[in-house]
Amino acid sequence: MAQAKSILIVDDDPVMREVTRVHLEGAGFTVALAHGGDEGARKAIAMAPAAVIMDLAMPDVSGEEALKRIRANPATARLPVLMLTAWTSEEHRRATVAMGAAWIEKPVRGEDLISALKQLVP
Repeated sequence: MAQAKSILIVDDDPVMREVTRVHLEGAGFTVALAHGGDEGARKAIAMAPAAVIMDLAMPDVSGEEALKRIRANPATARLPVLMLTAWTSEEHRRATVAMGAAWIEKPVRGEDLISALKQLVP
């Protein structure tokens, strides 16, 4: 049996983290959690997961800033990142996509989230 791929979920909302975790584990992924952008960037660099799912709006460090930190480290510069956000700002979407992140807006159905993730981590 193939080893489950690890996914890091970075979101300051505990309900969103839990709902996302349940969807991913149900699809066979292993999951690690981070409560904000600073912790998320540190964990992404330390654990080098198969992918990161990250909120954009977080109070400590924004998802955009956390993505910059992840991209600045050679070990995680190409790490697949999916921004999962309620923000619809075209400016933020363009900025994160320019840094190589995929983008999906909340609310999102579990199957759509899994589909988007599987495109990043086949």
